[in-house]
Order: sequence, then structure tokens, then C-alpha cells
Amino acid sequence: MLLQKLSQALDVLKPLRDDGRISGFALIGGLAVSAWSQPRATMDVDLLVLVDSSNLNHLVEALCDAGINAELRRGGIDDPVPYLIRADLLDIIVATKKYEAEAIEQSITVNIAGTDIPVASPEYLIILKLKAGGPRDLLDVQELLASGLVDRALLAELATRYRVELGQD
Repeated sequence: MLLQKLSQALDVLKPLRDDGRISGFALIGGLAVSAWSQPRATMDVDLLVLVDSSNLNHLVEALCDAGINAELRRGGIDDPVPYLIRADLLDIIVATKKYEAEAIEQSITVNIAGTDIPVASPEYLIILKLKAGGPRDLLDVQELLASGLVDRALLAELATRYRVELGQD
């Protein structure tokens, strides 16, 4: 079911990217962690999208036209996620911070269930998870660090640049 929703979302996002309506996107969240480490259960598909605010409504409409029940939610002044598109089993987070945009720009194409998907690199995924800071996020960071795929020098540089505490490994 999740892979089907991901496929539906990709059918919308790829043409929008090719048409210049969005600048890019990357898989984040539990499925992205599973791309780099041991698979884990997740209840939704999390995507990070780089889109100009003037194209947000077009993105929501395109999702709805594809049969995905999508709704744009705007966060409050202190909300860490200013724009979120909730769509069935999809959470599409609109990138508004430099590290989020870089995570998309530096994403790595991974073949998941026969489909090439841009996935946030392990290093950027760790930064995203540490910025989110929830209990599941911190467990994901441990799993990613244990995978042996993390470029520790790059991670240290990103942590310094984006003021993230890595703590003990």
C-alpha cells in the first residue's frame, strides 16, 4: 500500500519537476531510512519537496487530479513545518530551510521496488532527523550510523554548518 502511494506521488512529482513547477523532491522518513539500513515499519511516506510558494496550490491540485486526497496545511508562526501537504498516506513537507533544499539537491537515486527514486543521503537524512528530534527520529539516526554508509567527515561538516549536536556515537 505504501509503495503504491509512493508510486502515485512520483507519477505527479516527476512531471512537475520536468516542467519546472517544482525544483525537486526526495524521499525522507522511514522508507528513506530503510533504503540505507535495515527495513523498518512505517505508517506513511514522507517526501521533501522544493517548490516555490506560488506553485503550492498547483501541486495540491495535481495530486488531487491524480486521485490523491491532498490538503495544504499551513503551520503557525513557531511551527517547524510551515507548509505540509497531507495526502492519504503521504506527508509532503515543503522545503523552506537551506539544509532541506540541500538534502533534495544532494539526494541519491535509489531503486526501490523497481522504481528509481531520489532519496536523501544518509548524512542529510541524519541532519533532518536530528532537527526533527523525536524519539523515532533519534532511533533512526542510530540505525543510520550503524549502517556503515555514513560519510562521517561530511556529517561532521553538515552538523557544524547547521548547528546540530551529534552527541555520542
